Parts: sequence; C-alpha cells; structure tokens
Amino acid sequence: MSFKVYPCQAPNSGKNTCMNCDMRIHSLFKDLSYEELEVLNKNRYTISYKVGETICKEGTKPLGLLCLNKGKVKIIRRGVNGTEQIVGLKKEVDFLGLRDLMGENAYFTSAIALEYVSVCIIDKNAFFKIIESNKHLAFKLFRLFAEELIEIENRIINLTQKHVRARLSDALLTINDIYGTYPDTDILAIKLKRSDLAALANMTTSNITRVLSSFNKENLIEVNQRDIKILNLKGLKDISVFGI
Repeated sequence: MSFKVYPCQAPNSGKNTCMNCDMRIHSLFKDLSYEELEVLNKNRYTISYKVGETICKEGTKPLGLLCLNKGKVKIIRRGVNGTEQIVGLKKEVDFLGLRDLMGENAYFTSAIALEYVSVCIIDKNAFFKIIESNKHLAFKLFRLFAEELIEIENRIINLTQKHVRARLSDALLTINDIYGTYPDTDILAIKLKRSDLAALANMTTSNITRVLSSFNKENLIEVNQRDIKILNLKGLKDISVFGI
C-alpha cells in the first residue's frame, strides 16, 4: 500500500484544519464552535490513497473517525464465495465506518478508493467527548443513522425484488444523486468499471453490459467506455418504479 500520511497543520499556517475547512459547511460539524473544532483538530492527521487502495478493511478495528476530505469511495462487503457487493457510495465530508466506531466494533465493511482520496483521521476519544457535551450533534447523528437504516431497508427490497432493468436504473440514479454530473454535461461524475456497476446493482457483469446496451439503444443513456451520459432521467425513474 502506498498511502501518504500528513500531520495536522496549525490554524495560522494556511493549511487545512477543522477550524478553517472549506467543506465543513456541508458536514455534520458545521455548527460546532471554534473550541469544539479545536478539540477535534488536536492530533488529527490526513492519509491519501490511490485508486483501488483500501482505506479501512472489514474485520479490523477503527483507529479513529474517518472523514472523507477529498474523493469518492465505495463501501463493499464480500460474500461467502468472495463476490464483492457494493453496499454504499461515499462523497466528500461523508464519514466512513461511523456506525462501527460508535459501536466500538470491528469494521463491518471495507472502504475502497474510486479515485485519489484524502481522509482526515480524528481521534475517537476527542470525537466522543464532543458528542457527550453537544446534544445537537448527538441528535444529528441519531437522525443520520435512522435515514441510513431506511435507505438500507429500501435497497434490500429493491435488489431482491426488482427486475435487472430496474436494478440498473436504480444504480444509475443513485450515482447521479450522490455524485451528480460533470460541469456543463450530463455525464455521471464517476467512471465506474462494469464490475463495479454489477456489484452495485447486484447483477452479473454480462447482464450489466447487455442492459447498458439496451438503455443506450432506447436513448435513455449514452455510453462511451466508462462515461455514462444520462439522456432521459424521467425514463430511468419510470423503469425504476414500474420495472419496464
């Protein structure tokens, strides 16, 4: 593994800290006081990962709170036969393995970098200290867990009961909701391999290729290698709902 570790920088150094992080406005930490952010920032450090590198591995113990500072990440579980299933996609300011850290359990899933990734590691005791003293943050965490549980339940139903066309539509819509499209285009802002799409939609790679080709012919999407341009968002939503 070739990740790089960077120490936390002082607030007046011009480098990124919890106190001057531009992404914090989109985070659960956006309403924390300067003093609370200082607590989180103490002993914080960042690690960078290349495409395909493992950020946290299923079965290992969390060392701290992992905050995705830059890049895109897939969350995976491996089945009994070693088959990879993508159970989530993460974007900037999302947390990785938060439920495992809060439960003081080993990681239930693995996180893999989909592109260059930078992760902030916050000392777990500092994080717990802020939660204990900040009821507003604790409530937001409870709400986040509730929302994630609803998403998981819906996903289980969709993956087990929907036709392959509807499952692929769901996968493309999920990618669009999380990552959006590149500026001034309708091309999804992540270049996933066919195997990743298959792992996200609970399909075989051959079925992914076949249904992508079908969607392309129906002018729902335009496929150019790993670039997928959405041409008919409503059409994809109709397939997701009606399974046609």
